[in-house]
Amino acid sequence: MPRINLLPWREALRKKRQKDFVTQAGIALIGAASIALLVHVTLQGQIDHQIERNTYLEKTIVELDKKIEEIKALKKKRDDLVARMGAIEKLQSTRSLIVRLFDELARTTPEGIVLTKVSMGDTTTAVQIDGFSDTTARVAEYLRNINKSGLFTDAEIIGQGILANDTKAGGKQAQNKGGFDGKYAFSVKATIIPPVTNIEAESRSEQSKP
Repeated sequence: MPRINLLPWREALRKKRQKDFVTQAGIALIGAASIALLVHVTLQGQIDHQIERNTYLEKTIVELDKKIEEIKALKKKRDDLVARMGAIEKLQSTRSLIVRLFDELARTTPEGIVLTKVSMGDTTTAVQIDGFSDTTARVAEYLRNINKSGLFTDAEIIGQGILANDTKAGGKQAQNKGGFDGKYAFSVKATIIPPVTNIEAESRSEQSKP
């Protein structure tokens, strides 16, 4: 029988398989590198886009903070102007307070009472009324009239006593009272209800709205 040498064929087949393996490995490596590069590029693009968004948001926040500060400054100016307007309006409304005060004193004072002194406190809301009466019942009636006048509130008697016929307790004799025979000196303290300005009325109206 003739002898056939298969070694060259097997050697060629092995070399072919090695070459195919190297080729496939190279293709796989190139594919993996391409995929990794694509993923890297995609992620880097998303990161860059997010950085741009963050930068835009930071700039927008800075601009909004500036606008908020401007709004606060404008609001403060507005509050200052409203306060000044309120003070001016209250000053104008209190000009007639003295006239109304004496008008209420004349209207609420019953017969049998003579007022000797009216003094106001530092805040122009507290008033003390001194006088004398022929009976203590008149003083009680006068106190009720003051509390119902609409101008005064929290009126109370802070002093009351019998006048002497000499110059000791009352400081005046009966003949110096213009013929009035009152024997009871009294002092009443009351609080003047301040007039409500238009600004305050509008503010209360807004606060009362649901």
